[in-house]
Amino acid sequence: MDTDASMSARYLNILRAVSKPERFARALALSALARDMAWQGAVRHSGHDGAYAVTERFLLQLYGPDVGPEVAKSLSRASDASE
Repeated sequence: MDTDASMSARYLNILRAVSKPERFARALALSALARDMAWQGAVRHSGHDGAYAVTERFLLQLYGPDVGPEVAKSLSRASDASE
């Protein structure tokens, strides 16, 4: 770890002082930020290829190469079945 032990302890003390609901809200906000950034990156990278390509790129960026493509395929199958 590249963080000094005293600095890590200070950081943990600050986190512990925050209520559990506030920590949860902050975690959700960070997750939403990550998803928003991934979506924007997908649109920038693949927007010219259409909605499916954007969704596929988004899932790849968010979940990685092992999970993203499988989720994209599942969504595609579900979409095809509902038509």
